[in-house]
Amino acid sequence: MYEILLTLHSWLRWVVLLLALLAIVNALLGSINRRPFTKGDERNGLLFMISCDVQLLIGLILYFVSPLGMAAFGAGNAMKDAAVRYFAVEHLVVMLIAIVLVHIGRSRSKTLQADAARHRAALLFYGIALLLMLSRIPFSDRPLMRF
Repeated sequence: MYEILLTLHSWLRWVVLLLALLAIVNALLGSINRRPFTKGDERNGLLFMISCDVQLLIGLILYFVSPLGMAAFGAGNAMKDAAVRYFAVEHLVVMLIAIVLVHIGRSRSKTLQADAARHRAALLFYGIALLLMLSRIPFSDRPLMRF
């Protein structure tokens, strides 16, 4: 089960990143071109948010079934081992913050009245969330694609 979840989590990161880019570029173009905030804009944010939530759910399950997750629950050694600390603390906390920002961005872009403000809110919150995600995705020590 661990390998299946890890592979799914690995593949889904690309979906999350692509949907983030789509939502950000869409918000940027909407802001630059001063176009109305449409159902399509709303849908892009929703798909990005849903993909983040699914990724979070899989990640949390992984946290409880993976060797690194189990090591984090060990005898207080999580902070001494860099790999365990990375996944048990840094990756988890930063990704949670990023997903909260995605939710805030989606909520703000739905509740603001002016179209320009809606696009700017989406751009700001989704952009910061993407930067945080990119800062904590383990690109260097993990394969880019799992099979």
